[in-house]
Order: sequence, then structure tokens, then C-alpha cells
Amino acid sequence: MELDLQLTPRSRILLGILGGLLLILLAMQVGPAFYRLFVNRDTQAKREQLLRTQNLVQAAEVLKPIESEIYKETGLALAEDPQGFTNSQGAKTLFDTELPETVIRSRIDGLVRRAGIQQNYQLLTKPGTAKQTQKLTVQHRGNLVLYLYLKHIEAEGIELTEAAEQQAEEDTFNMLMDAWLSGTESEADAKASEKDDLMAGTESETKGTDPTDKAKPMPSMDAAAAWKFASLPEVIPAPVRIKLASFIKSMITQQLRGATDSRQDFFETQLHRVKTAATPGILGIGAKPATVEIQLQRKSVLLDILAQSGDFVDIGALQHALAKYIEEIQAQRARLLAQLALAPLTYQTEHYTVEMKFKTDLEKLVNLNHLIEMGAKWLTVRDLRISADKQTGARPVARGRNAEDGTHLNVDMLLIARIF
Repeated sequence: MELDLQLTPRSRILLGILGGLLLILLAMQVGPAFYRLFVNRDTQAKREQLLRTQNLVQAAEVLKPIESEIYKETGLALAEDPQGFTNSQGAKTLFDTELPETVIRSRIDGLVRRAGIQQNYQLLTKPGTAKQTQKLTVQHRGNLVLYLYLKHIEAEGIELTEAAEQQAEEDTFNMLMDAWLSGTESEADAKASEKDDLMAGTESETKGTDPTDKAKPMPSMDAAAAWKFASLPEVIPAPVRIKLASFIKSMITQQLRGATDSRQDFFETQLHRVKTAATPGILGIGAKPATVEIQLQRKSVLLDILAQSGDFVDIGALQHALAKYIEEIQAQRARLLAQLALAPLTYQTEHYTVEMKFKTDLEKLVNLNHLIEMGAKWLTVRDLRISADKQTGARPVARGRNAEDGTHLNVDMLLIARIF
């Protein structure tokens, strides 16, 4: 028996319709997948770009107070007039509104004036041939955060010292007034004085509600002091906190300068962590998780400072508070370091060569060199050539006369200015 496998025209039409429907269904399923694939690539790239931008903004917020302190230390901070206003209110740094060559010339001119050298010097500034790219390592980032904390503890120590001095003056004044009043005042005078004090207190309270007092602007805070690092625990007496701030400042300074014997962080050397293993209990009943208790090292110098609080103070409570303070500072430093990790891994510095020619005496030349080393750390003396004028028949300089009238030194100085 033979089978007829030929399709009739009707069957062909039905198969064509069925195939078309299958193609439509396949396109409806696969098409959106391909569309999402290409769209997701574009969206993912935009998200990554947005994340990088947000990370840079976040890192810049952390670096603002650090940048301000670095410019102060290097001698490139914005100059202030006697009224306390900067020369460019809207500028963050000198280079926002002025060219580097202009900044270099103006700062060198200020150094020359402070050294007492005459202003008829020759100055030639040339930009470097290439920009130098330097890496911002993890250690550099950690030092930046540590430097910011150093400025914080320094400001806190100054504030505590000023408050203690003011309180001591008030106590001395009150003691003297009490001694004077007790010996000269009669009971009637005391009542009159008390009445006057009451009236004065009422008047001061009335003045205190003056809306014009509330409208007075608050004094501007330093950029580093405005950063919210934790303060030393108030449970510790103020004189002891002053000593702690001074000691911590000195140790952090040594750590930043690499003068400490140990490469370990100062705070880490002062802490001792007591770990308690977890207990499973009986069938889960009475189970306790693992714990870590932070204590001060027994040989820590911080304990010796706390011991100066007196016999009537709970030293254990002070130790616990100080250990918690150190733990909080370490956590804050870790958060800042994590934010700085989002910053670029490299940065560029611009170099300029500065050639100076002038005449002066030896004393003023030494003064200029000292000012450059101490107050202008962005400048480096690369070469210095000195020659004396050959003067015939020159009379000796009389005592008290300006040395500029005597023998001059011809000075050729080559400096390297690093702008960052």
C-alpha cells in the first residue's frame, strides 16, 4: 500500500500560518532579550560612570580639610588681611584665580621683603618640561587621615587649655572678691549688693533676649577643627585631658615623621584585646557568642597619665572610657581611609625653575634661606653661587649704618617650585 505524502494546498496554507505564528512568538520572546542586552550595556556603563563621579565627590569632601592644612604647612595658604578676610573670598586655593607663575613671584617677593633684601632683584620663572606623576599609596592615604586627626587633637588641646586658664582666673577673682567683701561689707551693704546683683541679673537676662545679639555671625571654625572626630571623654578631668591631648599629639607627630621605634600605629600599641570564645550551651540553651573586650596595655603611658587624676576617681572607669575613645577614633580613621580609597591612585605635580640674581649681605642671605626652609616648603634651593664685589678704597661701614652701604655679595640662586 503506497502512502500519498503530498500536501494539499489547504495543508500548505495551514502550515504556513502555523510557522508564521511560531516566528512571531519566537520574536516576541527573543527580541526583548536582545534589546535588554544592548540597553543593559549602555545603562551599566552610565551607572559605573555615575558611581565613579560620586566616589570622586565623596573623596573630595574628605580631602578638603586635609588640603587646607597642607597648604598652611607648605606656606601656600590664602593670605588674610587684618580684618580676617582672604584676598579671594570665592577661591579655595591660590591657583583658582591666579596663574602659578604669579603665585610664585608674589610669594618669593614676600620672602625677600621679610629677609630685608632690596627689591631690585632679577627673577626668571620657567615651567618644567614635563609633569611628574606620583602614586598615592595606602600609606600616604593613612598619613593624610592621621595628619587630619593630629590637627584635631591639637585644636582640642588648645581649647581645653584656654578654658582651664579662664576658669582659673574666674576662681581667683571670686576668691579675692569674697575675701574683700567679707572684711569690709556690713550686713546692710551685703543686702544692698545682693539687690544690685539681682537687678543686674534681671537686666542681663533682658539684654540676652535682644534679637540683635542672635543676629551676630558666629566665628568661622578652622577646616580641620570642623571635622567631627570624637573628643576626649568628658568623664576624664580637664587637667588630665590636657595632658592626654599633649602626649597624643607628640606621639602622632613622631609617627608621621617616622621617628617611632615600632612601625605599628601608636593607638594599636596602647590597646590589648581580650577575646572570649563562644560557648554552645546545652542544646542551644545558655549559648554565648564570642566577644572581644578592648583594654589598655598594662605598660601604656596613658595609664600613668590617668593615674594623675587623684585618689577619689574611679581609674577603672577612666580606662574604659579612654579605651572606647581610642576604638572610636580608629573606626573613624578606617572610614575616612575607605573613602580616600575611592580617590585616584595618582596625582600630578607641576615644577617650575626659578632663577634669582640679587645683591645683599651674608646675614640677610641666611635669613632668606631660613625663611625658605621653614615657611616655604614648596620651594627647594637647588643651586647657590656667591661672589663678593671687588671694591677698591671702600671705607669700612660705620656701626649702626645699613649693611647695604658696605660690601655686597653677588648671589645667583636656583630654586625649584613644586605646585600641587
